[in-house]
Amino acid sequence: MKIIGIDPGFKGCIVELDSDTRTARCLDLPYRTDKIINFFKVNECFDFNRASMIYLERVRGRGGWGATQVFTFGTNYGQVLGFLYDKQHTLLEPKEWQKIAYFGTFEKDTKLRSWESFQKLNPNSGITKSKDGLIDAFHIARYGLFYYHAQFKDDWKFEKL
Repeated sequence: MKIIGIDPGFKGCIVELDSDTRTARCLDLPYRTDKIINFFKVNECFDFNRASMIYLERVRGRGGWGATQVFTFGTNYGQVLGFLYDKQHTLLEPKEWQKIAYFGTFEKDTKLRSWESFQKLNPNSGITKSKDGLIDAFHIARYGLFYYHAQFKDDWKFEKL
């Protein structure tokens, strides 16, 4: 079973989990020189039509953010949403995937909780804390496996695209 998780933030990432091979294929959102997401590159790396499901994190601006920051964040989200218009996908609230991902973690900061949970699941990944877009996209895709009751084991083999 292949599940794709997408974190549409500026440092966002796309992760495809293949429960049969235990492979996590990862691509940081590729940008053109004009800061538009390069979906030609995305299509080269992933076959969205063969995925069992695609999960996109539904995002909103946060208190304390400036107008430019919120607008940039919304622009990425809109681009990804437009790309997925003809593909079967599910919009996933952060609280939904975090409820599964953060089980047994105790940090107060959500980025640190994501990292702590990721390290417990993938202690040999070699992925650093600074790759928070990849980590969140991984948790989003893993939520999909959990939701589908797929048989899978953690400690994934990560393949950077």
